[in-house]
Amino acid sequence: ASHRLLAQEHTSRITRPPTTTHPSPFKMADLVQPTKPPTAYWLWLSEKRPALTKELGKTKGSDVAKFAGERWKALSAADKKPYEEKAATAKKEFDAEMEKFLAAGGVKNKRKMKESKDGKRGSKKARADARAASGMPKRPPSAYFQFMKENQEAIRKEVGAGKPASAVGALGGQKWKAMTAAQKKPYEDKVAELKAEYLKALEEWKNTGGDDEDQDQDEDGDEEEQ
Repeated sequence: ASHRLLAQEHTSRITRPPTTTHPSPFKMADLVQPTKPPTAYWLWLSEKRPALTKELGKTKGSDVAKFAGERWKALSAADKKPYEEKAATAKKEFDAEMEKFLAAGGVKNKRKMKESKDGKRGSKKARADARAASGMPKRPPSAYFQFMKENQEAIRKEVGAGKPASAVGALGGQKWKAMTAAQKKPYEDKVAELKAEYLKALEEWKNTGGDDEDQDQDEDGDEEEQ
């Protein structure tokens, strides 16, 4: 009898249906982050690019970007206004869609760098040209780079002719590290002043539809590499 009971218990364990879970009606994979809208400058450029390229007589991206940037900066406020209004409307729609995306459980990710035709990231110069063309203010250097900017020639002479730029940077880094806080202060004060001006200009640029995510981390000027 005991063997029969054990066999029945064993059978019930084998035939017992597994516990099922009901999938959530919302899957993270179904959530797609809204695409950042173009700035006023890019709206204008997409419309005017064929004419600008024809007028310039060149098709190289960096040349067109530089030429377009000069034209955009020369436009009057009245000429820029239609594009700024379109950009502002698109930005509001984007903000609303992003709010829904986050409320549904989405996670905001930084926009990925577009890849060039050969699959590699675009060149640093090309990205810098694009930022300059959009009218984006250039971030000021760090205190160390401000020091190097003002003292590079003297350091180069001290290193000696024929030495590579890396030797100049190495000696400059050594000199910077050996400086006291009081000696560094003038450069830090200068950079603080430049940064205040930069932040003000950046805010004005963003208010016209600019996108500060276009600025690359490798050019933020805050890192002291030496």
